[in-house]
Amino acid sequence: MDGLLLDRLPGVPQRLQLVRGEQRALVVPDATTARRLADLVSGLEEPSPGATIERSGAVRLVPAEGGLLPHLTVLENVVHGHTVTHRVTRRAAEEESRVTAQRCGLEDVLKSYPHEITSGRRRLAGVARALRAHPAAIVLEDAAGLPTWGSLLWFDNPELWFPVLLLITTDQARTTGFHYAD
Repeated sequence: MDGLLLDRLPGVPQRLQLVRGEQRALVVPDATTARRLADLVSGLEEPSPGATIERSGAVRLVPAEGGLLPHLTVLENVVHGHTVTHRVTRRAAEEESRVTAQRCGLEDVLKSYPHEITSGRRRLAGVARALRAHPAAIVLEDAAGLPTWGSLLWFDNPELWFPVLLLITTDQARTTGFHYAD
């Protein structure tokens, strides 16, 4: 398997297999289920007995607000995602992170702090940060009142072709650009 397999998890179709490059959406009944499912898939919580999660590599969670560190600039946040998972020089990490941030449409806010940019840009910066870890899957949390992930992500960005993108939301109307997991 090259991606993500979810079997007998609450709130998920009985067996869900996602392969690299897929963009899928799971619509769950409430925010508590969404949060728990995001934690389970990303490995922050253990599944209950009988339920299984198989990952072909790292899974990164992007919280609804982006999950950025407030004391770092956008570029520093993306670099942090890279240096935590890879042993590279600071300069190489910064150059690669700058490319990723630009591909995510963040070139004009690289020197800004999270509180200085829009919620949509914070979300994109969270994705750029996750991408620098070269994960097998990225779990996207959703929340009402924020721009939809489908309106933010450029699916023609070559870095988004490799990981599974799994959107977890409570609102089917917020799944534009994603296929339904059924």
